[in-house]
Amino acid sequence: MKIAYYIWSFLERFGASALSFGGNLVLAYLLNPADFGLVAMLGVFTSLIFTLVDCGLSDGLLRESNPSDRDFNTLFYFNLATGVALCLLYVALSPLVASFMHRPELQPVMAVLGTGAVFSGLSIAQLTRLRSQLQFKRIAAINVGATLMALVTAIAMAARGCGYWSLVALQVGYAAAVVALLLIFSKWNLKVEFDTARFKQLWKFGVNLLVSTMVTQLSQNIFAFILGKYYDPLKAGFMGQAQKLQQTPTNAVEASISSTSFVLIAKHNDPEDRRAAIVRMLGIITLIIALLCGGLIGLGGVFIDWLLPEKWLPTVPYIRLMALWGLVYPLCSFMGIVFKLYDHTHVIRNVMIVEKTLIVVAALTLYRVGIDAVVYAAVAISSLALVTYFYQASRITGISFGRFIYTYLRSLLAAIPLAALALLL
Repeated sequence: MKIAYYIWSFLERFGASALSFGGNLVLAYLLNPADFGLVAMLGVFTSLIFTLVDCGLSDGLLRESNPSDRDFNTLFYFNLATGVALCLLYVALSPLVASFMHRPELQPVMAVLGTGAVFSGLSIAQLTRLRSQLQFKRIAAINVGATLMALVTAIAMAARGCGYWSLVALQVGYAAAVVALLLIFSKWNLKVEFDTARFKQLWKFGVNLLVSTMVTQLSQNIFAFILGKYYDPLKAGFMGQAQKLQQTPTNAVEASISSTSFVLIAKHNDPEDRRAAIVRMLGIITLIIALLCGGLIGLGGVFIDWLLPEKWLPTVPYIRLMALWGLVYPLCSFMGIVFKLYDHTHVIRNVMIVEKTLIVVAALTLYRVGIDAVVYAAVAISSLALVTYFYQASRITGISFGRFIYTYLRSLLAAIPLAALALLL
């Protein structure tokens, strides 16, 4: 039964990722790199939408063995109110952001992207309800369907010459499609009720996740922001494309394993079972991500040359850099489930604040040297953060620090032959 949950979670993530990957290739032929770069410059803002709307409260509910309808209704109304407020804030900030980036066309783009916060506010609680009920098959159908609907819309707009607005429609259209499909294929049980005491409990759990996720999103999008601000949207487009090609498979692996493991392990109280599951999942996710990133490092040039038009060839060095970073930072995200399960979210907050602040400082300091130096610094900083997570997790779970290190390195080293063979080829 549990294997089926993982299968549906993988189908959800990889089905949506495969569609996104294929759609991205089509859009890459129809649009210019500068179109991608223009939207990527706002990634530092748009990536925060889901995080700010949810504030980590959904993870708080998933820790509960039997959350009530009142809990989900409390989450729904908070998410919706936050989404509306965030949308209005993005509209108000759009002129300032456009002026700072010296790109007046960014003002309407940011305002429209802000509407995605409202759609996220409508969908988060219901998706959390389905995940709590282990309805991974239904979640997979909804996410894959929403991805397909958004891509069809974006490709049609790109074919009609809508340029970067196609990419805006892709982001907002996906969020809107999720809401529509949830309304059709799930039972909401929505009532006008709000439990203040319960909200305070969830907020206490989620606030640490909110802060840590915010700084994570900031650091991951700082590269495109710097390239767009201090260079030009063209280079930001190359970097954005490289991040997308690297993060699509690795994030799908990490998210599918982490989200499913979190729900399933949270429903079991045996300490030994929890420890065994954490180590097992760490080894699996490290091996898969190492194989993916090792292949990208070795075959990144061939990959771009085969799949994308010639105008995208400058993406090759960027994708190799991002693949190197991809060997580390997804594992930092995975380790977050340990601290969520043991109610030590302050560890995630503290480590991520230090890690991501250092990455942002390094980016702002070293961008004159070159983007290579910035990414290498990010890899080193994230590696130290991962070691810190292992140490803190060993103190909380009873799993030895050496076992964490051994599990990670054993799986990581298994990918070296693939990367070496790819480089030789």
